[in-house]
Amino acid sequence: MISNEPIDKNVVISPISISTALNMVLLGADGNSATEIVQAYGEYLTADELLADARNFNNWLSTRKGNPVIELSNAIFYDVARFNLLPAHISELNRNFKAEEINADFSNKTESLNMINGRVNTKTKTRIPTILKSINPNEVMFLVNALYLKADWLEDFYERGTSDRNFTLTDGRVIQMPMMFADRLFNNYSNEEVHVVQLPYKGEEISMYFLKPIDGDLQELLADFSTSKFAMLKEKLTNEEIFISLRKFEVEYENKEMVDRLKDFGIIDIFSKQANLSQMSEKDDLIISRVIHKTFLSVSEKGTEGAAATVVGAINTSSPPRAYFDSPFMFIIADNVTNNFLFMGRVSNPKEK
Repeated sequence: MISNEPIDKNVVISPISISTALNMVLLGADGNSATEIVQAYGEYLTADELLADARNFNNWLSTRKGNPVIELSNAIFYDVARFNLLPAHISELNRNFKAEEINADFSNKTESLNMINGRVNTKTKTRIPTILKSINPNEVMFLVNALYLKADWLEDFYERGTSDRNFTLTDGRVIQMPMMFADRLFNNYSNEEVHVVQLPYKGEEISMYFLKPIDGDLQELLADFSTSKFAMLKEKLTNEEIFISLRKFEVEYENKEMVDRLKDFGIIDIFSKQANLSQMSEKDDLIISRVIHKTFLSVSEKGTEGAAATVVGAINTSSPPRAYFDSPFMFIIADNVTNNFLFMGRVSNPKEK
């Protein structure tokens, strides 16, 4: 997904946020819709094994404490007046993802948007204040995942050592950016293609890995990068004293083409009339309408703060379309035979006469 963006654009995604939202869809899918999601992982796991991994990860997060702070929350918002979830599905969402069930009235768009955005804002500690800007008239459900990370380095960078230094952009231009420096033992590895440095956080449960291509071609490095390649590089890390200079940075990112990216991975049915989400509701009439992914990441002398949110919307194909005249509109009163207009006008503010 990163390599699909322009090479000169900063990008940060959260694979765990995306996969958690996708796995919540998988829980309600059946037939080829489920098969496509499973095959997209490319790890030769079954749906049950994928869901078990998700359940174990959520259970691990719910029991751990201290530094680093890692909080993953899930919820399902749905319009109870227009769509009924199977009780068994609600139970499984809670068991596997600790997902909260939240009833909403999507005809009241302002209130519903405030509920969804408010939850994401709270769960990401205000780093992602808004993820949904509108609710389409035929959308009846949203699966919402939010992730928050606050992690301090095992050893801080010396703040007074940070200074503006040259940073060479993709097009060769040189800009001045705050650079952090450290001279100590790091796990690192270098070959003819890439240099990898591991920076652990307090608690040493998680680390941040920095990878820089030797020849400067970052796009080529990203193009064939995989979890197996990452695992191979990790095995070759050795602990030695090195001098590291690292850009201090903050990135905000939104992917508006997640449906296309998921289709690239072979997940197609859930976005079409062939969708089989029969494990969610009694009527097999749901189609995934959109997937939105938004992130924030800040790296400083003290550590890292990150937030991510993924929202999956769904429409009910059996419910009649709705027309909400809840913003300025035009009207006509006409003779049905001759089409003569008896009255016509507009309403910009219903409170005014």
